[in-house]
Amino acid sequence: MKKIRVLIVDDHFMVRIGLAGSLGEEADIEVVGEAGEGDEALRAFRKHAPDVTLLDGRMPGRHGVEILREMRAQCADAKVILLSVDDTDEDFHRALAAGACGYVPKAAPRKELLAAIRAVHCGGKYLPPHVAERLALRQERPNLSPRELEILRLVALGNANKQIAAQLGLAEVTVKVYVSRILEKLGVPDRTRASTLAIERGLVRL
Repeated sequence: MKKIRVLIVDDHFMVRIGLAGSLGEEADIEVVGEAGEGDEALRAFRKHAPDVTLLDGRMPGRHGVEILREMRAQCADAKVILLSVDDTDEDFHRALAAGACGYVPKAAPRKELLAAIRAVHCGGKYLPPHVAERLALRQERPNLSPRELEILRLVALGNANKQIAAQLGLAEVTVKVYVSRILEKLGVPDRTRASTLAIERGLVRL
């Protein structure tokens, strides 16, 4: 029986050891490599050409989604499962948009991770029910443009319209229009609630 060749990418050594030991007990799975940071992960990906990559969603210095995009650029058919910890709706959305084939919480039971690896290897997708539900809700919300996200981040940092206008080289009245549009899209009454919601959903990172 041909084994599923798996690459493990996580910045915590003990997590990698634990995953490798657990997966090594399966007759149909073989761990072919490990990596603890982004560049090392990309080198290991090129070297081993794994069937499935388990990728930590939050790595020091480089977000897992960024590494995922580079893996997909190297191999359009790359099958990558992101391992998450308390991720936001926006994190889920960005990962799937970047080409992730699955999303598994790090606290998930072993059988769920095994099911995800086997499903993705066979060409399927794997999303836990709560992630699929949150993604469905995310799809119903209006998207914010890159400029709106930029202004929302500055709002969340406590900048007034005049300060935002000066930083972005815009007229203050233009910023005011943008802020009104952002509040409408988010369905919130004021800047404070917009800032809180943006952080909760992962729209901005401070």
